[in-house]
Amino acid sequence: MIISFLLVCLSTYLIWKVSASFDVASSYLTRNLNEGIKGPTVNAIASSLPELLISFFFLFYIGDVQGFSAGYATIIGSSIFNIAIIPTISFLIIYYQKGIDLFPTDKKIIEQDGFFLILTEMALLVGLYLGGISITLSIVLILLYCLYIVLVFKKRSKKHEEEIETEEIEIAKNTSPFFKKILDLDIASLILRNRKMTSLKAVVILLISLAIISSACKLLVSSSEHLSIQLNINLFFITFLIAAVASSIPDTILSIQDAKNKKYKDAFSNAYGSNIFDICIGIGLPVLVYLLINGIDEISTQSSASSSNDIILSSSILLVLFSILITLIYWLKPVNKSRSILIISLYLIFLGIIFFKS
Repeated sequence: MIISFLLVCLSTYLIWKVSASFDVASSYLTRNLNEGIKGPTVNAIASSLPELLISFFFLFYIGDVQGFSAGYATIIGSSIFNIAIIPTISFLIIYYQKGIDLFPTDKKIIEQDGFFLILTEMALLVGLYLGGISITLSIVLILLYCLYIVLVFKKRSKKHEEEIETEEIEIAKNTSPFFKKILDLDIASLILRNRKMTSLKAVVILLISLAIISSACKLLVSSSEHLSIQLNINLFFITFLIAAVASSIPDTILSIQDAKNKKYKDAFSNAYGSNIFDICIGIGLPVLVYLLINGIDEISTQSSASSSNDIILSSSILLVLFSILITLIYWLKPVNKSRSILIISLYLIFLGIIFFKS
């Protein structure tokens, strides 16, 4: 059990540390995107890769409904963590560090992203209620995400002339010893060596970071399964809590950085965009590939033989309800300390319900 726990910690540490370099490279490559576009698109896709990879690994590592259930728990756990914890943690950090009392929210972005998120969650819920996730539902989810991307660029791509100039990104120089950079997994500093960032270097940093994050996700999947067996706790809850939080670290880092830079739209839209990506692509793509490779029509969630089916459906209903409630809180008023505590409390309630359900 101790070894499994240490491996979970190691994989989480790898994802956490390498995500910082991933952030540096993605920020450079997307430096000229409008605020409000970068968050729900590039940031969301880049920071949600761990969830997608974990979903793939669980589905192909365990297989069928059990593998889907574990990957699904990661997506659901990450989704509620993203909208409940990421914006509130981002606010609390700038509240204590910079004394900012309110975290401004853009109602239009919350309306657009919140509506689309709830729409995708409802589509998934209907599919699960009707019997499972099929090739058709997987394709529908993927197409919904494509539609979301088109709408984001269409509605938020208008820029004033003076904003179109190339934005220079300052890359902080790391003067730490070479050995410490390796221990810190500071991929960006190791590649740049205190020289100027270029697009080619940014791509190299992204690829190396992706390779390490992929390996860490595979390690997280296997160690989570072993930990579940050793603790005699349902794998659904283990992945809902541990894998989901670990995979949400990149989203958290990006949103905190945006909040510190006063890019409040991106801090919020990154959380929502990540959830839409997780639901549509993080579930739709792995299942579609799995079904096509194995030549089957769907993964059924109505078989009485599996204890995972009830928790899959009930957690989906809870996710929709909590998403509506938390989005409404954000829409009504800007985030402050008291509302942050309220939203974090709702997350803990969600966590408690899942624990007792599983």
